[in-house]
Amino acid sequence: MPVRLRLECDSTADAESLHRWLRQEQAIRVDGGLARAASDDPETMGTLLDVLTLIIGSGLSAGQLALAVASWRDARRPAPTVTITHTAADGAVTRIEAADHVALTAALTELEQREQK
Repeated sequence: MPVRLRLECDSTADAESLHRWLRQEQAIRVDGGLARAASDDPETMGTLLDVLTLIIGSGLSAGQLALAVASWRDARRPAPTVTITHTAADGAVTRIEAADHVALTAALTELEQREQK
């Protein structure tokens, strides 16, 4: 299941840090890399939006990804905003704010279940 992580941060160092962090997680397969995205919000001028594309393989649970992202986010000060986006085969887009490990795990688990149907 492909997902995209979108970070709002002050520099690309945060996105590069998350990319390295997830690459060290053996259960997560990182496909592709970082890309700069334009902000949809004119109020966020100067804010960098970096996008990391991941593939969640059949061996990865939503909980593993949620824990990895939450652990990385909790280690950063200030904690960057992380949004996980998934586009389903029918074009439906789901966005999840990664502010809370439990909510993130539940949302990713729901996405996995939808994909398996």
